[in-house]
Amino acid sequence: MTSDCNDELAAIARAIATKQLYIESQTTLIQVLERDGHDMLEQRKALAKERSDLATQIARQFKLLETRCTSGEDDLVAAIMK
Repeated sequence: MTSDCNDELAAIARAIATKQLYIESQTTLIQVLERDGHDMLEQRKALAKERSDLATQIARQFKLLETRCTSGEDDLVAAIMK
């Protein structure tokens, strides 16, 4: 893989990790507040959007691996995608 691909993949991986942590935190917060009797419908909708955005970021990461960073490393990509 080229240095550019490594850098871009690292940046995407950091963004994904940050979003995953945010989603986990929000999920916990929503559960606690719901137990306390709060209406969290709007927050659940926002969280669903965050999860969708996360899926898009992960798909972007795989697409980058497939299209721009493979230069003869198809076996590595295939192994990662399993």
